[in-house]
Amino acid sequence: DPATAPAEIDEGLYSRQLYVLGHEAMRKMAGSTVLISGMGGCGVEIAKNVCLSGVKSVTIHDPSSVSPADLSSQFFLREEDVGNNRAEVTLPRLAELNSYVPVSI
Repeated sequence: DPATAPAEIDEGLYSRQLYVLGHEAMRKMAGSTVLISGMGGCGVEIAKNVCLSGVKSVTIHDPSSVSPADLSSQFFLREEDVGNNRAEVTLPRLAELNSYVPVSI
């Protein structure tokens, strides 16, 4: 179905992935929507890699607020984020990684 088919794969941007995974796997990834719950150290690393991989879209979820301890494990967080929702402050920084992948909460 052309309405749901993913757009053409940017071979310049994803050349290394295309070499390893092939066009068929990349097309499947480009049509995938992903939910990631938890924007701690591990969750944000997964979210970063998924955004860079070129999926259709990423939704992040985390009901927790940023604590000072989070600053040592979650690389997108800054001191001024303490007290704010982890997903809300992480979203714009994840979205900057790949303009082809929309990120939402």
